[in-house]
Amino acid sequence: MKTLNFICNDEKLEFNYDKCFAIGYAGRNIEKTKEHIDELERDLGVKPPKFIPTIFECSKEIVTQDSDLKFVGERTSGECEYVILLAEDEIYITVGSDHTDRDLESVNIFKSKQVCLKPLAKEAWKYDEVKDHWDDIKLNSYTTVDGKEVLYQEGTLGDILPVEKILSELEKRIGDVKNSVIFSGTVPTKDGFVFGDDFRAELIDEILNRKIEFKYYVNVIAEDER
Repeated sequence: MKTLNFICNDEKLEFNYDKCFAIGYAGRNIEKTKEHIDELERDLGVKPPKFIPTIFECSKEIVTQDSDLKFVGERTSGECEYVILLAEDEIYITVGSDHTDRDLESVNIFKSKQVCLKPLAKEAWKYDEVKDHWDDIKLNSYTTVDGKEVLYQEGTLGDILPVEKILSELEKRIGDVKNSVIFSGTVPTKDGFVFGDDFRAELIDEILNRKIEFKYYVNVIAEDER
């Protein structure tokens, strides 16, 4: 078991988990899902998936709440996603980034999901508190290029498969997935892939007037021998 620490309703939440999954091609609107698949094939040469949605199991060790991160190569980038924290008797929601090596993704998408750290925010919400207005919650991301922060992704949770559908697919294909961190899948980029110096993502709940936000820095490790 590994442990993550969150703030939930102004109280400390200690979340223990032993599994991590990233869901791919999880758009609720089939046309937007095809748009993302086409984007990956057009820009990166990623072959279309055999299954929609696709389940990628990742090592639990790559989940992090650190903000100063290192990645190999200059062609890695984040993806804003809602993240399910599935405990034994409760479901919590936070925001994270399925940071991915885009060059490796064109060769082996499963390996590309494994080699990059997966950052998470340090706040969480109880799912029961937001499920009645789930589709209206905003999901945005930003990245900094040449010193200027730009809007990278913009959508709502209504653009992505709902919690119940994702958990149903996991239970059907994997089995018991309690005590898991589950990245939901993402929304399309605004203008294609951008490789910035940092990545910021946010969940905005205008009904309850609150937001979860986090940011991390993308430090490139030199690929030369020393």
